Amino acid sequence: MSSDPALLELMGDEITIEPYASNSATQAATYGAAVTYQAQVIAEWRKTIDRNGRELKSNVRVLIPERIHVDPRDRLTLPEGWIPRQPPIISVSPVGGALGIDSTEVLA
Repeated sequence: MSSDPALLELMGDEITIEPYASNSATQAATYGAAVTYQAQVIAEWRKTIDRNGRELKSNVRVLIPERIHVDPRDRLTLPEGWIPRQPPIISVSPVGGALGIDSTEVLA
């Protein structure tokens, strides 16, 4: 689903997500084709609980102005200037926004 152009103007960053495909024989993760999204990347420290019930610290909040499926095993690439550029994904959650605009929040 495409987002409102006015909302995309507020999303000044571009991120890339490569979907997890499988593990190789050496247990190295393999990924599918990269997809680029407009997003808002925010340096924000937050405690969160991962899917295994462990408490983790997130340093980056990524808000994507549409509902997409993101698996925590996917590879996230942040814009230039972010260190690390490919942080592990800690959690993913759908966010209902104002005026019925749905988005996806990724914590890394």
